[in-house]
Amino acid sequence: MEAERGTQNGFEEERTTLLRPRLRRVAVITAIVAFGLVSLVLGNELMFLITFCLIALLALAKVFAHWTLRPLHLDVSGTPEAIEGQEVTLKLRLTNKGMLPRYLVEARLDLPASVEAADTNHLVFGQLLPHQFEEATVKVRFRRRGLQSVGQAVLWAQDPLGLFIATRTATPQTQVLVYPQPKPLPLEPEGAMRQIQWEAERAIAPLPSSVGEEFWGVRPYQSGDPLKRIHWKITAHQGELSILQTLPSLRHGGVIVIDRHPAAHRPLSSVETTLDELVRYAAYLAREWVRHYWQVIFWAPPDAPMEVNGDWHPVWRQLALLEPQPFSLPNLTTVGHGVVLTTPYSPFLAAYQQAPGWQVWVLPIEALREEAPQEDGLRILVGR
Repeated sequence: MEAERGTQNGFEEERTTLLRPRLRRVAVITAIVAFGLVSLVLGNELMFLITFCLIALLALAKVFAHWTLRPLHLDVSGTPEAIEGQEVTLKLRLTNKGMLPRYLVEARLDLPASVEAADTNHLVFGQLLPHQFEEATVKVRFRRRGLQSVGQAVLWAQDPLGLFIATRTATPQTQVLVYPQPKPLPLEPEGAMRQIQWEAERAIAPLPSSVGEEFWGVRPYQSGDPLKRIHWKITAHQGELSILQTLPSLRHGGVIVIDRHPAAHRPLSSVETTLDELVRYAAYLAREWVRHYWQVIFWAPPDAPMEVNGDWHPVWRQLALLEPQPFSLPNLTTVGHGVVLTTPYSPFLAAYQQAPGWQVWVLPIEALREEAPQEDGLRILVGR
């Protein structure tokens, strides 16, 4: 028999029969009225007894449906962290705290707009023994970064005759920190601080010397070398004087500035904004620059600049929680050189483009408009 969708008690549910609870109740109530009228007209005691039994059956069915849900407790758990678009498994645990077993209890996750189900979010728990629990899993995907909830869980059960459906809504306390999915952006910092590749840059790179800050290695002692540069541990191990060699301090650079001024951003869909797109590009730049041994300084005014020392996850976490915030035009020259990620709506766009030594990357709104799904009002929102 074809599946049918109906609405009972304020939520949408899937039915596997055409005889829904409302129709069943109408049929029972019609029978009560008919038997009641016949018993009054004819004075038939048997008809009156049948009428009374049907009324009692109707009341008992409603009490049974609510009684089924009363001792049940639902917990929703899952991974505390995820990435945009990544499939995540949520675990639903339904516990029976009552003294009697419960049968055929259904659960459904009503997910928020920023979360979509990767498979069915409608689960059926067949049997729940007293003081026992049953578990089931639901796979979901988070469409937007940030600290996301998993919505509400709706439990419902019905009496054995299918006359009444009792529901109860539970709000799980589970929250997931969703990191932005890095989006490729082929930009390299100008004048960035990076490790020197000696095989490729032997002709142009400064040679190791006995002065500097970056450790390079050791070499045998030569006449005239300062004694304070002797590496005594290696000297004792090898039995000959060894001099510590270092490289001059490398140049500063590799600053990533993201423009999060509220006036610079517009909604792209019912879930995402242009800031979410900038965050994805910024996450890619931070990850790739760190992988290439460039010094990275991340700056999201009005927050203070953050220096990344080999581990880009603190920046990734900050990007996950980044929200629009007003700020005054920053002085970019105080942090060096790098890249500004902004939009064509930014009130500081002209000032960014005039800053010497800075690359300004402007979010291509037209390309996003073509790639985005055709939602109602999308073109108007993006073009404002």
